[in-house]
Amino acid sequence: MKRFTLLAFLFLSVSMTFSQNNDSYWKTITERSEKIVAKLMLQDQVKQEKAVHIIRDQYYLLNACYTLRDLKIKETSDKSLKEQIQQETLSETGNLNQSFVKRLQGILSDQEVEGIKNGMTYHVYPNTVKAYQDMIPRLTTAEVHLIDSLLYEARDFAMQAESSEKKHAWFGKYKGKINNYLASHGYNLKEEGDKWAERLKKTNQ
Repeated sequence: MKRFTLLAFLFLSVSMTFSQNNDSYWKTITERSEKIVAKLMLQDQVKQEKAVHIIRDQYYLLNACYTLRDLKIKETSDKSLKEQIQQETLSETGNLNQSFVKRLQGILSDQEVEGIKNGMTYHVYPNTVKAYQDMIPRLTTAEVHLIDSLLYEARDFAMQAESSEKKHAWFGKYKGKINNYLASHGYNLKEEGDKWAERLKKTNQ
């Protein structure tokens, strides 16, 4: 909790100093948080408001963290130092994500927390797991488990990402790992994809 408070103070100062917390931005992240929480259909109004505030604050803190990163990178031309700053930022956003999830777990059920995570990442994780299973129905339990675990990990990184494009990029990176894994197990992804497309075409006729 102390770490979260210190981070919040630091990032709040940075964001306010560089005018990141304007009314338009605050409204945007509040509305985005409200839409995510609305999908949970919570009956408890107090719990709903707390969840919105936690998500909104997370977006705010992540934005401030990336703002600080950009300022540091702008001040140097050293490529190795820039890479170090990027890695430090990834570590810091990872810490923020852990604190964020713990705060959610303090007021929501595990299923509701999953709903928040998926809402913040466009439901790519569950949809992609299902897509692989639909594309290759003969996947073994072990193969499905690996696909699920890799995409679950990708979602954690996507939650920390600063834009929609970068969120999808994390999933793309992990789908590459999955495709390599499946290819090494004898699956021809192009053929499987073509067969799946044909099945969908027949289903929709």
